[in-house]
Amino acid sequence: MMRHELKYLIPLEALDSLRQYVAWHTGRDLNARDDGRYTVRSVYFDTSRGAMYRAKKEGERRRMKVRVRGYNTILPADTVTLELKRKESSTAWKRKARMPLGEAEDWLTGLRDLPETDDVDAANTFRYFVLRRSLKPAVLVAYEREPFVGLHDPTLRVTFDTGLRGRFTSRLSRLGAEAPVPVLSRHFILEVKFDHHFPGWLRPELARLGAQRRALSKYVMTLDACARATHGRRASFAGGRQLRPGLLQTSF
Repeated sequence: MMRHELKYLIPLEALDSLRQYVAWHTGRDLNARDDGRYTVRSVYFDTSRGAMYRAKKEGERRRMKVRVRGYNTILPADTVTLELKRKESSTAWKRKARMPLGEAEDWLTGLRDLPETDDVDAANTFRYFVLRRSLKPAVLVAYEREPFVGLHDPTLRVTFDTGLRGRFTSRLSRLGAEAPVPVLSRHFILEVKFDHHFPGWLRPELARLGAQRRALSKYVMTLDACARATHGRRASFAGGRQLRPGLLQTSF
């Protein structure tokens, strides 16, 4: 199903007031911890020439994201989600399959048959796309998500993403590793997701904050931050040149 996804970069000092405003119009996500949050962890895949990275940086309207996502503390036996996400402007479409992390890595590298999964077709489509495009793990992205759900529109989700951080990785099994490189320290990302209509009650508060919709990519932001921390500059894929050995293959 296609969904609309809008993102805003908000100063941290506005977090408490915006949280109070949003909470008045929404309900809590029951999947969150007692503190109302959960940790999101994703390993993003890309080609050795950064095709996914460049598609976003160059402003292509139609883009693909290929990632494996898990939540909170992740061990090899824990279930993760293999996700293909197609984006066109502010609209997104996803295909997902769930399976244990350790088995997913072995399967994607050809060491075992397809593990038990909730969607065989989506899993096979994910693996086909990874193999066809020669995709490899590129970076681990982690952040704390505070989710709210619509009271009158069950498709509405409003999320506050704080503490965005990451690290280079060449291994899917590092999904649960520490992510020591900070990406955002003075801002958080507000995401508004819905099927049909933007929530009218949110517009006045966004206008009061002067918040403008932004084309934000956590993958691109984290990759650039890790490249600056490691090499003193943003990731460079200009002209489709092959990456220097080690840029996306930094070990743990």
